[in-house]
Amino acid sequence: DEAIMIYFKAPYSFTGEDIVEFQTHGGFSVSEVLLEELVSLGARLALAGEFSKRACLNGKMTPLKALNIQDLILSKSALAAKIIARNMQGNLGELLEKIRTDLVKTLAFVETSIDYADDDLPSDLLEQISTMCEENSKILKEIYTLSQSKKGLIEGFKIAIVGKPNVGKSSLLNALLSYERAIVSDIAGTTRDTIEESFKLGTHLLRIIDTAGIRESKDAIEQIGVALSKKSLEDADIILAVFDASRVQDKEDEKIFDLLANTDKKIFWILNKSDLENVFKNTQNKNFIKLSAQK
Repeated sequence: DEAIMIYFKAPYSFTGEDIVEFQTHGGFSVSEVLLEELVSLGARLALAGEFSKRACLNGKMTPLKALNIQDLILSKSALAAKIIARNMQGNLGELLEKIRTDLVKTLAFVETSIDYADDDLPSDLLEQISTMCEENSKILKEIYTLSQSKKGLIEGFKIAIVGKPNVGKSSLLNALLSYERAIVSDIAGTTRDTIEESFKLGTHLLRIIDTAGIRESKDAIEQIGVALSKKSLEDADIILAVFDASRVQDKEDEKIFDLLANTDKKIFWILNKSDLENVFKNTQNKNFIKLSAQK
């Protein structure tokens, strides 16, 4: 193969060390032969993340930027990659470094007030410590709130499908994915574990979770599935609450309404099997979306 070899002299390389980069034509076999030849000459394969680690040790990047690079590599959508790239160009690292410096100062102030308690220390020392801690606490809370608001954009929005057994949750999952992922059966309780799949809607990554039907059961395995379903609701960003239009509303439906009564999550109320005779009474006055997942 005709390849390009580029020499990066330290410290003007990614790691800050001398680096030689080989650029071959596409394809796995050429790269594999080249790697085998280099290893036979005394080279070794890099460990996972070793280049970023060396860059950190040599002062070429901060640990925070290394984490951002990892997130960028693992990003699953173009939108997530853009957000992470924007974070890499921002001043978050400088802000966190300032907070770290302030914490070191705070620790020094506290130790000074203990070691030299009988000496004449500045009268406003405790006030300085308190003010510094309050300011940094406020900044950290703002950073956390902002990161949580972007979590769904980066990791994908979690959407949990919930309902009693045999209302068509698995059929809805298959319809959203456009392929048969979950087993569909007339037997209630077919899904006993949570099933998670991902798909893209525009630039957004959506993570759909099909949960086990929620009901009272003496079956130990089904009880575990119900517990996992409730945990999925806690972790979800959006909830699809599914009910069966062809069946009269019962106590199991009421328990679903009660379960979701106090949640602050966005809920879409789905009335499935609406192609059949509709006998479900909307006693809760929900704004149902009527559909048939199998049509």
